[in-house]
Amino acid sequence: MRLSCIAFVILVNLSLSLQATPIPVTINDIKWPPFFFPNLEGKYKGLGKELLTLCVNNEKYQLNYTTLPVKRTHLYMKSGQLDIAVYSHKTSREQFVIYGKEPIFMSEYGFVSVKDQDIKLNRIADLYLYQFGNLAGISHTPEILKIIEEKRLHDEVTEGYDIDSMFGQMLTKPPRFQVMANSKETFKWRAKQLGITDQVTVHPLTVTEKAYFLTVSKKGQAIEDKQAFLDSVDLCIKQLKSSQQYKEIAAKYGL
Repeated sequence: MRLSCIAFVILVNLSLSLQATPIPVTINDIKWPPFFFPNLEGKYKGLGKELLTLCVNNEKYQLNYTTLPVKRTHLYMKSGQLDIAVYSHKTSREQFVIYGKEPIFMSEYGFVSVKDQDIKLNRIADLYLYQFGNLAGISHTPEILKIIEEKRLHDEVTEGYDIDSMFGQMLTKPPRFQVMANSKETFKWRAKQLGITDQVTVHPLTVTEKAYFLTVSKKGQAIEDKQAFLDSVDLCIKQLKSSQQYKEIAAKYGL
């Protein structure tokens, strides 16, 4: 009888221990400054990472970051190999993800050029005048994509895979290209980190401003109640925004 009681206590303790172990949740650690840094930049994690660290229940879930290219992120979110990702809204993505309702952050899509070239961009059509630097993985608007495809026919597009090396190609003499498109926040952050802020111009022209949301893969297995998970994060983000904490975190990244 005594052995049975001891065995029962061991089973109960084991059960409680298993329940207390956080569930691993996989998320892509994309190189997207200042929102996500695959490797710490000094003491900084990235705005998105800091907010998710605060808002995902760390007693229940453990965020496991894995670095993947953009296309593979989409593939893994479709298959459930990734559990969560941060996306702007596209109706087509609703086939394989569930969207949160509260934006984690906003981002302006615009252009950068070398300051001493005095490049003028007052409207999107002005891009036809310049050699274009295209960073792989950027989600361009249909209007910009059309211009890029037309310029490719005339060998007026330089392709790249890393924003720092693209800045280097744009600043070399003679430059490989004259204008590059990305989020303005990314341009400003990397220019500051590279010490080239006074050498480049982030143009006032904004093509679009996008809201970015946390999403859960419909096929992911780690999060059982996907809607409750998103609702909890949404509520946390709202509470941070209603206090000074969100502004204080964003200010560290120049936002």
